[in-house]
Amino acid sequence: MTDSRRLRSRARVWAAALSGRVREWVEQQDPTSRRGAAIDAWQRYREVDGPLQSALLALYILVAVLPALIVFEEYLDKHPAALANHLVDHYGLNGPTARLLHDVLANTRTHEFGSAVLAIVGALIFGLGFGHVLQLVHSRAWRLPAPERYSDQVLYAGVLAGVYGLILLLLIQLSELKGHPAWVGLLLALGWVAVLAGFFTLAPWLLLHKQIHRRDLLPVGLLTAVGLVALMLVSGFVMEFWINLYARDYGGFGVVLAIYFWLAFSSFVIVAAASLGPALTQRRTRS
Repeated sequence: MTDSRRLRSRARVWAAALSGRVREWVEQQDPTSRRGAAIDAWQRYREVDGPLQSALLALYILVAVLPALIVFEEYLDKHPAALANHLVDHYGLNGPTARLLHDVLANTRTHEFGSAVLAIVGALIFGLGFGHVLQLVHSRAWRLPAPERYSDQVLYAGVLAGVYGLILLLLIQLSELKGHPAWVGLLLALGWVAVLAGFFTLAPWLLLHKQIHRRDLLPVGLLTAVGLVALMLVSGFVMEFWINLYARDYGGFGVVLAIYFWLAFSSFVIVAAASLGPALTQRRTRS
């Protein structure tokens, strides 16, 4: 019993000493170096509570943005399963997975009004939370006092409207540019980088009430845009496997899980870029 206590005591002493050496090493890093910027970004990501905020963003997109996407597609294409067909064609999903995706996303025209009402309700209840979380993430990443005001609800609505505009633009692209050659896809990817960089630069600038200069927010916008477009390109190769992985064990619910976790990857990109941006700005200004 005594030996066991000694071992535990030595282990605690060793762990405390190791923690102290790591903390000392971190504090000695030059913030203008790449290593120092990476450490600073990781610390800011922890202050932001990155995993929680990523999960919240993904949840708000799932319950508020995805229903709006279905409604937009209903009005853009008269076919009741247009959105599911677009996804099946784009990702080359196999027969069983394609049928599950149709079961989850396909709507009939008789449900058009009901789905529109649900999308509006979801936007009012959950959609504004997207802008709120984005504001919280950036204010914590830049270590600013919480900038929340009653008038911020208008800003949240504006950010949500911007997200809806991006979705509408994507749906129009899927509808009008089917089977485009490779060079068109490259141009579209570059165009999406520019559009997303603009959105994720202006949105935090407004949500933070212009406390941070747009020039300092531009790296955040570019990092977010490149990360999201990279996910879009990668999804073309792995989405079939990804959905099959969940659908094989969970059926239709697995399709929902696969969509949610892919949205979580996108949300992680947004939060991680927000955490890295201030570290890059600090490195630039101190060097």
